[in-house]
Amino acid sequence: MRRDVQAVVLILVGGAVLRITLGDTFLNYVQEGMRPWLLLSGGILVVLGVLALIDVLRKGREAADEETPHDEPHERDHGHGHGSGGPRAAWLLLLPVLAIFLIAPPALGAYAAARDVANSAPPQEAKAPPLPPGDPAQVTVAEYVGRAVWDDGLTLIDRTVEMTGFVTPDPAGDWWISRMAVACCAADAIASKVKVLNAPDLPADTWVTITGRWVPGGGTKNDTAIPLIEVIDLVEVPQPRNPYE
Repeated sequence: MRRDVQAVVLILVGGAVLRITLGDTFLNYVQEGMRPWLLLSGGILVVLGVLALIDVLRKGREAADEETPHDEPHERDHGHGHGSGGPRAAWLLLLPVLAIFLIAPPALGAYAAARDVANSAPPQEAKAPPLPPGDPAQVTVAEYVGRAVWDDGLTLIDRTVEMTGFVTPDPAGDWWISRMAVACCAADAIASKVKVLNAPDLPADTWVTITGRWVPGGGTKNDTAIPLIEVIDLVEVPQPRNPYE
């Protein structure tokens, strides 16, 4: 790849990284703790690209200064043609960068959640701690799944809980409230799903906050079990700043 093309690619890639990191778009792809490293890497790429572009321009001026009037025209033309050549396919590397600038891909949603077979893993603690006092108790979708599936719902009996997630259609009917969790980035995301009872039909990927009570059923002690919740109240909400748990 020509050095001038390399320089432009570095600048655009670094600029794209900085663009999504200075806002909250990067949270669609990685954990929030990655922000300093993304800012650092994006800044380094931009600086390297600018330095490389300056070096290309400097060498181009030096080459032009070294040309003399005694050079044969065809020799000058040959050198000029060689300098401006290069694989045009290299510019295709800019397409992913332009995609980020123009249309940043959204966070993982209902499509990914529906295809994640496992719903929870055995918790490290054998017994779940009691929910905090007061109703409704705010829980994550993954926490509700863990309490219902691996602790037989014991800490959920006679309690009202509140959780936020997105709608994932259930092929068997109705829908699940879902939330993705990431350890590092979207590539390792896992889904948690809870079957919602007595709720209106809503489009996939609609973000909601629901208040409800645990209902026995859905299976226990199994990583594919999907617990149930009976809705008391449901409110459509915007996507949270950080879509992942």
